[in-house]
This record gives sequence, C-alpha cells and structure tokens, in this order.
Amino acid sequence: MANSFFSIPGIVDFELWRRFFLGGNPRRRHLAVISKPDRTGGHGVRLSQLCLGLWIILFAPFCSARPKTDSITLVNGNNITCEIQSLSRGMLNAKTDSLSSISIRWQDVTHVRSEYVFEIILTDGTAHYGVLTPDPNGNLEMTGGPAVPLINVVSLTPISSRIASRFDGSFDFGYNYQKSDSTTQLNADGDIRYTTRRRSLELQLSSTLIKRDLTATTSRNQDSLILNETLSRNWFALAMGQYSSNAQLNLLQRYLVGGGAARYFIRTNRVIVYSAAGLTGSTERYAATERHNNGEVLLDAEAQVFKLYSPKVDISGYFRFWPNLTTSGRYRMDTQGSAKVEVYKNLFVSFTIFDNYDRKNPTTLTPQNDYGATMSVGYTFNR
Repeated sequence: MANSFFSIPGIVDFELWRRFFLGGNPRRRHLAVISKPDRTGGHGVRLSQLCLGLWIILFAPFCSARPKTDSITLVNGNNITCEIQSLSRGMLNAKTDSLSSISIRWQDVTHVRSEYVFEIILTDGTAHYGVLTPDPNGNLEMTGGPAVPLINVVSLTPISSRIASRFDGSFDFGYNYQKSDSTTQLNADGDIRYTTRRRSLELQLSSTLIKRDLTATTSRNQDSLILNETLSRNWFALAMGQYSSNAQLNLLQRYLVGGGAARYFIRTNRVIVYSAAGLTGSTERYAATERHNNGEVLLDAEAQVFKLYSPKVDISGYFRFWPNLTTSGRYRMDTQGSAKVEVYKNLFVSFTIFDNYDRKNPTTLTPQNDYGATMSVGYTFNR
C-alpha cells in the first residue's frame, strides 16, 4: 500500500479514490487533467472519470412537468388523468398528482389521449408525429393513414421544447477489495443520450482501475460519442468517435473516428436486434512502439431483451469485429454481455462480462486479449 497520509490500509483507500477521479500527484491536482499520459493510460482515466463526474452533476433528471391533462384507460375500465412521459420496452410511464410516477403494462391499456405531440414508433419501424387521438375502438389515429392498433406501437416519446426532457441515461459504479493480495478494483460506466425527431447523440463512458500492492496500477478505458440519423423505417446512419486505452494490451491510447449504416431486424416491446457496417480510421500508440495509423472495417451486431415486470430485467450484448485494412493478418474483436436486475425503483444491480481481442498486437505481433467480469450498482433516468 502506498505510503500516504490519504491511505488507510484495508477497504478505505482515499489515495486510490483520489487517483480514480482526478489522477496525478496530489500536489499537482490542479494540473491532473492536462498532464501527459503515464504508462498505464492515466490520461484516459482522468478524462473519462472527470467527464463522468460532471455528467452526473449536470444532467440529473430534474425538469419541470407540463400540465397533467393526458388520459389513459385500462382494461378494467379505470381512467387515469396524468402526464404521459414515455412508452418504452412494453411499459407506459406517466406522472399523476395523487400517485406520483407510475408504470403500466402496455397490454393493459385500451385508450390513450393527449393534446401534446409525440413521436410514435411502430413495429414495422415507421415513425409518426402527432397528438394521441384514439378512435372508438381504441386504435391510434394517424395523420394521412389508417388507425393503428395499440399492440403495434413500440415507442411513444413526447416532443418537447424543454431540452432537459430530451435526455435519458444511466450510470453504474462498482467496488471490489481482496485482502489476500491487497487488490482494489473500481469500475464506472455511464451513458447519456439526447434525442430529437430524427437523430440522437449518445455519450458512453467506461473505466476500470485496478491497484495491487507492490505493482503498477492498471486501467482500462473506453469513451465513445455516437450520432444516429434516421434514414427510413428500419435504417439509420451512424457516426462515431472513440478513445481507448488498455494496460493489459499495452495500449496507451487509441483515437478512432468512423461511420456507417445500420438496420433494425427486430424492434418490439420485448426485443431489439440490429447490425451495422462501416469504415473507421484510427491513430494508436502501444508501449515501446511508435504511433501508427490504421484503416479498419467495422462489423457490429447488438441485441437487447427486456422483462419489465417485477423484477425488471434488462439483458444486452454486442459483438464488434474490426478487420484491419493497413496491417495484413490483423483484426480486433470486442465482445460484451450484461444483465441488469431492478432492486428498487430505477436502481439496478448489474453484472457484466467482456473480452477484447487483438489478433496481431503491435507490441508482441502475437494474439493477445483482455477479459473480465464486473458487478456494480446503477441508476437509470427517463427510461
């Protein structure tokens, strides 16, 4: 354990927490963010954790509510006057004066009505915009088209002029301490998304920091900014920027930009499946090597499965394959799977497994991979 006034042997290690969020030397804390990267990719740790901390502070879901003049009719005939907030993953979320926030199974709803404009996504991928007006049978009336049964509606999102109401996101935090070899592990993940009628912008942050006695502190970081633009029913274009570092793979830093096209194959209240393909360019630096540039193909497949009745469960995963166009025989693969189980309203326990594989690592010219598992507690908002 480091000799420091801020270090207490055992579970509480203030020096480690300071390093996780700020990095650098305590006496130079005000310079931590702009200092040069260390051998473990410390620059990435500092930036990602500082961004995550600022994100939690600045984008907490505090926004004023509009008048509660919407109405929902249930299969038992009860009528609820409320503010409809969203339909997502088979659950209709609303706010009421007497019951506060409520979630109702979409299959239990027979009529919805609102004078406010919503984005309405159907099972065939089409998007419509308008007020929620039911016909005598409870089907939603669509401008310029036939009424649609509620069972064919996948998503309802209010189109609001308030910027704060267009954000949704989540964050997870985990801590593990092992006394036998004095190992402390911290992991943090977060994402925040801003959505408009045709596009969305999402920031994703992920960091892991591992500290052991008498050995160097290691880290793993990946921060992404992704822009999606709707093209048609099931197609959308994407553009992305990404920063990565991984001490296990000797990767000091990688900056990547790229874009491509993606298609939804399944999009229902229970399952979402899509794939994407595109081209990317990156500049990267590994330990004991010079910086070099790469061109890569991106092939991506992602899936989510939901169970939103108590207890709520969210299972998701992705597989990304990166064939290299500039180095013969090299390709990378990123795989991740996670499961979230709700333990209290919007509070989840998460379990994640991951694997990062490089077929021809520049430091060894041999296959190398980094894999692991984390457990954390997290919170979601506006989802």
